This record gives sequence, structure tokens and C-alpha cells, in this order.
Amino acid sequence: MHYNKIILFFMLFAAIGKLSFAQKDSVQHTKFTTSWTTEYGLDRNSPQQTEDTVIRRNEIYHTLYKKYGLFQDLGNIGTPGRNLFFESNRNTDFYLGFNPWKAYFKTPSETRYYQTKIPYADLNYVQGPMDLLLLNAKFSLNITPRLNIGVDYDRITSLGFYPRQYTSGYFSNIFSSYKSKNKRYALLTNVNLNRGVLDESGGIRSDSLYETLRGSNKAVPVHLLSSQSRYRNATWFVKQYFYLGKKKEQIKEDDTTYQIQQQGFISHTIRYDYDRFAFDNLKGDTSALLFPNKNTDTSAIFSDSISSRTLMNRFAYAYWSKGNDNQQSFIEFAIAHKYIEVHQYNLTHTYNNVWGEASLERLPKSNNNLGMKLHGSYCLSGYNQNDVKLSGDIKYINKFIDMVGGITNQLYTPDYTMVYFRSDPFVWDNRFSKINVSNWHAGFATKIFRNNFYFTFNQYIISNWVYNSEKVMPVQTNQVLLINTIEVNKTFKLWLFYFENRLLFQHADMDIIRLPSFAANLRYYLNGFLFKRALQLQIGGELFYNTAYYGNAYNPAARSFYLQNDKLIGNYPMIDVFVTGQIKKAILFAKLEHVNMGLQNTGFYYTANYPLPILAFRIGVRWRMYN
Repeated sequence: MHYNKIILFFMLFAAIGKLSFAQKDSVQHTKFTTSWTTEYGLDRNSPQQTEDTVIRRNEIYHTLYKKYGLFQDLGNIGTPGRNLFFESNRNTDFYLGFNPWKAYFKTPSETRYYQTKIPYADLNYVQGPMDLLLLNAKFSLNITPRLNIGVDYDRITSLGFYPRQYTSGYFSNIFSSYKSKNKRYALLTNVNLNRGVLDESGGIRSDSLYETLRGSNKAVPVHLLSSQSRYRNATWFVKQYFYLGKKKEQIKEDDTTYQIQQQGFISHTIRYDYDRFAFDNLKGDTSALLFPNKNTDTSAIFSDSISSRTLMNRFAYAYWSKGNDNQQSFIEFAIAHKYIEVHQYNLTHTYNNVWGEASLERLPKSNNNLGMKLHGSYCLSGYNQNDVKLSGDIKYINKFIDMVGGITNQLYTPDYTMVYFRSDPFVWDNRFSKINVSNWHAGFATKIFRNNFYFTFNQYIISNWVYNSEKVMPVQTNQVLLINTIEVNKTFKLWLFYFENRLLFQHADMDIIRLPSFAANLRYYLNGFLFKRALQLQIGGELFYNTAYYGNAYNPAARSFYLQNDKLIGNYPMIDVFVTGQIKKAILFAKLEHVNMGLQNTGFYYTANYPLPILAFRIGVRWRMYN
């Protein structure tokens, strides 16, 4: 198969890189640990982070379980999904609309830029029934000590467990980083390509029929027989740093060199984004539930799409204070311009967003020290004209505990597709007021235990919230909405047994945002070593649970989750058991998912009319090469 060729390519590329990479003999035996940074870390002159290579939650391969833990999707990996733990923190920027595949996308902000003496490789492969395949291949190579290149590639595909659940996605990130010898100039580049296709079933026709079936044969009729969704995203990102500071003379034997004592930088960022989402109904699927609008013609044949292109230029000036053992400060002023072009059927819009940003941060390093972060941004023109965001955070650290708290107030224009939408089944042209979100939050983390305790609280006060009603159409409320969330994390250890607990509590005082009031992710396992510590072994189970609530339904033609009042979702534990072993740099796992299937006859949905996966056996292997 073609993905076998991909694996072979990365293995050969790694071998070639290892043979070609050479440095002077004087540094051959220097300990040089594989490390990485991000654009955010580089901006703040933060130390590089060492690559984490321990055995940890490797059997949790599903992207939404890894990123969210509490979520809803359509019952198969790679289907539309969203985070169910409420949060609202966005940049002052243009947003096309809700992207149900966002969690799977490679992005510039998440890109890791490596420093490694030998080529770094991380191959992760998962296989299971119904043709499930997950391949992640990451490779990075320092061509010179100051120039690094790499690639991060995901391939996800699955037939699913019910009719018309096929998904297929390709997610690629090609990146590089460079710093000049005198430390005057640095360059980050990356290209992100994300694309995929999935068959749209529209959900099962009869929940009651499905719930009477037993075993693995639970196929029931679905609403759509031929419709498909397709998505494509491409991002090109380039950021240049011109460092400021005095030259410092360095004399080594007979050589004299000059390096910059960096005190800040001027940066220029260029970013181009292309997005396209399409829904195809080329064989005439009909459904009054999913296509209620009279715009659909009598043949019921249509193909809808929306696409956007944006080009951003951002200039920034940043200053670092001289770091010491207690703290380091960071100040940044930036101005940006983004050209925006959006196309739908018989509708094209262009905008020119211009906005400014300022940040002031004091980063504490030592105990009994206080840090702060202040940020402000304002959009002067364009689609998001007069959008504003102000935030302030403080952090106090000592020997025993870290405490944080802060406030944010944001005024922003609703997403483009909530205002303008043109398709065969749905057409709307809205005039909404700006959404206002105020948030205050507090939290703490202990530091004196082997396994520490983490607690965070958020309260959101929201005005003019925009949501998709029972008719799928966007609606704006004129009432004030209050949402409280609490997250608690704690791991307990008893001899060789570990008990990882993540508990989530949340409440919205209005019914326009549907949230489970309680959710838990529990991971209990035995961890030990065998064969003179040559093998590390974990055997245990995982539980994902949330209380019942009227979870949103999904409409594929509108690409939206919307309110429904017919089906309670939740009050059903999803239980997996696993065994994971690590031998040197290789990790293998076997996992039995949804072992409690059949013990309860109701509640097994993450989204109305889309049942959870049935019992399945998975195996996976992860192999890493690093120094």
C-alpha cells in the first residue's frame, strides 16, 4: 500500500541523514539532548524544551481524546467533532466559521522546531478492524548546527462501524528553522497541508431499532446514501527575526568572532491561508430533517462549497530585559494587515483587516516571586473593525504551590458563516451585534508531591451570544449568559498502581449552550518493570464519562452542530482496557475498546443519531530515534 512506501521513505531519509550529518571531532562526544521550541517560545527567548520520550498515554491515539477528553463527534475517528468543555479565548482576527476538523489540522502555532545532533524520528502506527489506520511520522534533521528541517505527517482513515462512516484524511507539516552564526538573524518557515473526505450518513433513522440489536451486527438504515463532505486547507508561514543588541567580541585561540548580545528583535511574519469546505449531494439524497429549506430543487441534486483566501503581514518590535535568577520581562508592540477574500455561490466578499497588539509580561523564575501578563489588541478596519481584546494575568510561585488568576474582556464580530451563508438547503444574511465575553479565572498547582494536584476555575459572562437554533439557522440572544467551569487533575500512587483522575464540572444558566454538567476521564493502571528493567509494562483501563444532556445534533450541509430536544446524550461510561510495553525506544500496545458494550441499552451516543463505536481490538507500535 502507499502508506508502506511512506514509512519506507522516512526510514531511508533518516538513515541518509544520519550518515550525512557530521560535525568537528571536538564535539563528537558532547552530550546534546534532542530539544524543541515553538514560535511562542522563541519570541520570549525561552529555553528549549527537552523531548519527552517516556511511556505515557500512548494507547490514547484518537486525536479528540488526546486534545479534548470531553467531546462529541459522529462515532468514528476523523468525523466532525467539537470540544464539550467550554472555553472562549480567541485572537482579534478574522474567523471564517466553525471548523469541525480543526483538532486534526497541522498549524504554524503548534509547529515544533527541533535541535538535535543525530536525526530525530518518531513513527507511530495503529491498526484495527474496519480498516482503521493511523500513521504519524515525524522526522527532523540538523543539516548544520544552526539549520534544522523536518516533517510531521498524519494519515487517518477508517470505514467505521455503521453504514456510510468512511473517513480519510491527510495532514502534513513541513518546517525549518535557521539562526545566523552571529545570532543577528533567525528564520522560521513551515507549510501545512490538510485535506480529507468523509461519507455523510446524516445519522441513523431509528434509535429504537438500533438499541434492540445485540452484538456487532448493529447496522441500521441511515438518512443519506450518497452525500459526501470534503475539506482542504493550506497554510504557508514565514517569520524573520532581526535581533537587536551590541556586538560582543569572542577570542578563541587565533580566531576572533563577533556575536550579538540579544536584547530583543524586530520581526516580520508572512502567512497565507487557503480554506475550502464542500458538501456534495450529486445523486439526489433527500431528507426533510437535514435539508429543510425550499431552495433545494426538485431533483435534490446540489454541490455547495465555501472557500477563503487570506494573506497576512505582521510587523513587531520586542524587547527582553536582562534575565536574572528571579525574573525576565518581555514587551512587544505589533501591527498587522490581513487581506481576506471569501467565495460562496453567487456571493464574494473582500476585506482588509488592520489591527494593533501590545503585550507586557514579567515571567517569574524563583520562589516567592510574582509574575504578570498584560495584553491588548484592537482592529482598526475590515470585517472585524472595532473588535477589541484586553487581558491581564498574575502568577505567584513559591516552594509549595503555583497560583494564577486573571481577567479577560473581548468584543468581537461573529464568525463570517454565522452572518453570511449561501447553499442550496440554507441561505441567511444576518445583522448581528458584536459578541462580548468577559472571563475571570483562578487556579493553583501543588509542587511538593510526587504526583501533584491541579485546579482551575473559569467564569464567563457573555452578551449577544450567537448559536445555531433547532432550525439550524444562526440566532442571537439579547440576554446575558453565565457559564462556570471547574477542572481538577490529580494522580494517586499506591505501590505499583497509578490512579489518574481528570474531573470536569460546568454549568450554563441558559439552555442555548448545552453542556454536560459533569465529566470524568479516569485512567487506572499497574506500572512496573520486568527482565532486569529491560521492559516497562503498563496494564490497566480507561473510563470516559459524562452526565446526560440534550447534546447538539449535526447538520452536514450547514457544517454545524445545532440544538435538539429529542435525544438525551450521555450517562454512559465508555470503558477501554489496555496493555502497553516499552523496550528501549520502542513502545507497543494492545487495546480493547468499549468493553462494556451491551451492558446498557441506552445513552451510547456522543451526538444524536450517531452511535458510539462498537467493541474493537486495536494494536499499535511507536518507535523513536533520538539522542
